[in-house]
Amino acid sequence: MRAAIALLVLGWVMGLSLPVQASMRCGTELVRTGMQMEEVLEHCGEPQQRSVEEPVDEHGYLIRGAVTVERWRYGPDNGMYRYLRFIDGRLVEIRSRRS
Repeated sequence: MRAAIALLVLGWVMGLSLPVQASMRCGTELVRTGMQMEEVLEHCGEPQQRSVEEPVDEHGYLIRGAVTVERWRYGPDNGMYRYLRFIDGRLVEIRSRRS
């Protein structure tokens, strides 16, 4: 009995540690976290809004070796906005929000 409970708890804990992969649909294509920026552009086209956060120090100089963060916004599409965040050209977050 204790072994069964231990296995259930272990399975539950392992399930919590699995990475969650977000996705969204662009037409007939599925876009998901982990994709490269170019792939997302192929499937979804240019975003309505695009901003780049370049890593600079307090004097405005580029910080070598730091990551570049880019944020895109698509929509509204049927009242839904989709927000994508890329780190060094790889999609790491997809969020949706109704207007």
